[in-house]
Amino acid sequence: MSARHHALFKRFPLTSTAQLSVGIVPVPYHIYDGSGIFVGGTADLSAVTDLLRTEQLTPLRTTDDRALMGIWICDFVDASLDPHHELQFSIFVSRGASAPIPAHPVGLLSAMLTRPDLQMLCHGLWNNTPKVVAYNRELLSLNARSTTSQIVHTTTSASFSFADSSTGQALLHGQLAVPSRTSPALTRALLSQMGFLRSLQVTWQPAVRMQVVNPLGVGLTYNGVAEAYTKNATNIVREFDASTDLLTISALPYANLGFRPQIIQFMTGFKFVYLNPR
Repeated sequence: MSARHHALFKRFPLTSTAQLSVGIVPVPYHIYDGSGIFVGGTADLSAVTDLLRTEQLTPLRTTDDRALMGIWICDFVDASLDPHHELQFSIFVSRGASAPIPAHPVGLLSAMLTRPDLQMLCHGLWNNTPKVVAYNRELLSLNARSTTSQIVHTTTSASFSFADSSTGQALLHGQLAVPSRTSPALTRALLSQMGFLRSLQVTWQPAVRMQVVNPLGVGLTYNGVAEAYTKNATNIVREFDASTDLLTISALPYANLGFRPQIIQFMTGFKFVYLNPR
């Protein structure tokens, strides 16, 4: 069966079109196939709080008073807006005071799957085609900019580099080893964090739901919530290893947030729907 006929796209089909500065595009945003890397970790809470001082949001914190942050490196090979790359810097937030998340490498992944108060602020975004940049800015009110990018996958590694197209400034580059599977120890740790019943619910649900929030000042004058749904063919998770993994953040202001990578999720057969914000 073609990936475009997956149940996720039957549930959220292309229902309309929109006129953008680059022409007419289909709505909503679909990714039918591709790969993604999520690097989750923590950042300096004071620096992140200052970064979000004009937003109507509160950074989620860990039990050791760190902010939660993630980096997405995506290679979408089949999409409603044609193939493209994406680099995203995300800050995890709530709408008010919220219980802290355990200071554990799998704490963020567990919270993303189990905490209804968790929202993901898409704070920094770069794409490598004008159509996707326009869609993200003009329809989704995301701070999308243009990048030149390279993503190379092998069976054992993933390497990537991004630079801002307008300035030539380096944004991110790295090389990460790709394991063949998630280690049993890490699986046990994630199950322990999530709880057995909730882990079963996540395993059997048709797609993972995430609430994504836009920053102020791009299009919308409020932090709108967009529902996003994803379903991957494979998910492999491992801890970040500073002795072998290379990850260099040059993009500002993210290079100054004291980001400490903890966990890496490798995704293939990436299927994704992003609805318009409300």
